[in-house]
Amino acid sequence: MKHLLITPLLLATCINAASVQAADVPSNPAQQTSWGLYIDSNEVAKMKQELGDKMLFIDVRDPIEIMFTGFTDVVDINIPFKTADPSTWHAEKPVFNMQLNKHFEQDIAAALEARGLTKEAPIAIMCRSGGTRGAPATKFLEGKGYTNIYVVTDGFEGETLKEGEKKNWRLKDGWKNTGLPWSYSLNKAKMYLPAEATTTDASKLHQTADEKAKFQAMLHHVNPMPNYMSTLMANAEALNVNPEQKAELKKWIGANNKKTAEVVKKIVELEAGVAAASLSGEDNETLMQKFDEMADLRLKIATSKTACRDNVRKILSAEQWDKLVVLQRAVMAK
Repeated sequence: MKHLLITPLLLATCINAASVQAADVPSNPAQQTSWGLYIDSNEVAKMKQELGDKMLFIDVRDPIEIMFTGFTDVVDINIPFKTADPSTWHAEKPVFNMQLNKHFEQDIAAALEARGLTKEAPIAIMCRSGGTRGAPATKFLEGKGYTNIYVVTDGFEGETLKEGEKKNWRLKDGWKNTGLPWSYSLNKAKMYLPAEATTTDASKLHQTADEKAKFQAMLHHVNPMPNYMSTLMANAEALNVNPEQKAELKKWIGANNKKTAEVVKKIVELEAGVAAASLSGEDNETLMQKFDEMADLRLKIATSKTACRDNVRKILSAEQWDKLVVLQRAVMAK
């Protein structure tokens, strides 16, 4: 059963709230929130049209997922509740692990402040299906001072079909399936671009030991060839690398590490995107195009790492090279 949706802000601004209705209460308790505010995609579109900048409409999906499944510019901002972590695999499902966005609540508070809104303003949260992340994201904000948070119960892509040729495809209800505006073109100003995701500067990627280790793991993931340069620079003293050799090595790093980091990041993004697109029922031709693109990028990494090996061997003496190979074997054996 549907009931009329009336919020204090709607009354205060003299907007006709009677024209907006709320969706049914989800039958699953895990998808229910303390606010009890539920709205479907058509209703949130109408609510946004009427309230405009007096509300905040958030897409909480992973931005890579959005890139492959579509976006609506009616949304005010993309703040992911969880993002895919390509460095870890799910223990039970054939997918990457999803990691909680540790800045989720702070990002929402900042988005409200940037628009001159308080935590009392209406907030609508939309994920892919409504219940998987939309409801948990909303529940995550309970007890943090917010007073009007709505769950978009059918999400962006809606529910899966239960039978027919396209069984299990998300083609029932949802923003994408009800004639509302959307496209594969993203509005960069609205997408989630944290500082650590917008830089491809290798020096910034390597600011801490943890970040360096993560980058090396990503690099090994996209190409298992040995990373001689990393081992060499970590053992420069033991290898008796002289100043002239070190200068040549640093010259190579400066000319190539940034480009390598960019390619590695693109491959990891494509992997996450392909996984999301496959789960969303994307056609085979589109998926194969992405795999071809990944193959081309992996070839670039292989070419770069081979050139790096040859350059290191050219710079070092035969004795230094032999010692480096021993050290590299030890690193790979760990």
